[in-house]
Amino acid sequence: MYFLSLLGVIFTTWLISFFADGRWDRMVDFMSLVVLLLLVIPILISSGLHKDFSNAFRFSIGKKKPDKLLELKRAREAVNLVILTIIAASVFIAMVQMIQILYTLDNLPSLGPNIAVMLVSIMYGMCFVLLLLPIQSKLNVRIQEFISGQE
Repeated sequence: MYFLSLLGVIFTTWLISFFADGRWDRMVDFMSLVVLLLLVIPILISSGLHKDFSNAFRFSIGKKKPDKLLELKRAREAVNLVILTIIAASVFIAMVQMIQILYTLDNLPSLGPNIAVMLVSIMYGMCFVLLLLPIQSKLNVRIQEFISGQE
C-alpha cells in the first residue's frame, strides 16, 4: 500500500508538469537534492536514530514485528526527526539560494530560472515529507495496536 503514495507523488508531479508545458526536466535539480541529503543524513546519524529510521520502514512497510514498544516509539521519533529536518533543510537551502538571487538582481533574464531552482529545493523536501507521512501514521497505529494488545 505504501507504493500507492509513492506513485501518487510521481503521478501528480508528472501530471502538473505535463499540463504546464510538458517539460518535466525543469523540475530536476541534482545539486538541490544532494545538498538536501547532505544536510539531513548527518543530522540523522548524529542523533543516533539512523538504525531506528531504517526500522521504521521494516515496521511499517515490511512484515517485521517489533519486540518492544520502545522500538516502535524510537522508530516514530526517527521519522519525526527526519520530517522536521527535511522541512527545515529545504527552507534553509531555498533561503541561501534566495540570498544569491538577490545579489544578482542586475541579471534579470536569469531571475526566473534561478527562482525556479530555489523552489525545486522546497519541492524536493515536500515530496520526501509526503512519502514519510504514511510511514509516520502507520507507526502511530502500530504503537496503539501494541499498547492495546498488552492490555
